[in-house]
Amino acid sequence: MKRKWFFGPAVLVLILALAGCGKTVEEQINTGVANAQTVFEENAQEPNKTIGDIELYLPSGYNVEKSDDVNNLIVTKGKDSFILFVNSNEKEDSNLHYELLKNDKSKKIVKEETVEFDGAFGFTAVVEYDEERFELIASCGGVKISTISEDKNIDGKLVDMMTIVRSVKLVEEADQTN
Repeated sequence: MKRKWFFGPAVLVLILALAGCGKTVEEQINTGVANAQTVFEENAQEPNKTIGDIELYLPSGYNVEKSDDVNNLIVTKGKDSFILFVNSNEKEDSNLHYELLKNDKSKKIVKEETVEFDGAFGFTAVVEYDEERFELIASCGGVKISTISEDKNIDGKLVDMMTIVRSVKLVEEADQTN
């Protein structure tokens, strides 16, 4: 009987201790950027969605809203919205989006990393949006996705964002490779 009384409070203390061990914003940013770079260097996911001339992979729970502008798509997951921009004039090795970010002196970049792999250029960046929110950016060549995020699940969002941009193919390109 005494063991039951000891076991219950011990489990409660363990649960409370684990709940208090959430990652700091800095840890989420560092982990997210590092993991997004790893995703960039892996084989791209096969597309599971086609919108106009764009094929892309959307992780579970993500949806694309209808849009008249096929170059700017709104991707959602729950309450989060992401803007996916596809510039069909830029190739996989383009660093246009990165140069635009770096040259915008109004942006306060918290962390950014570039990566080149198999002829493709990409980057991940976290930019301070305001005191409580961050702009998260993932890009591969002419494809960029961004969102405004509070300090929750930054690491997971960056990985999903890089997974999405790495998977984007234009239908014309996909037809030529077959």
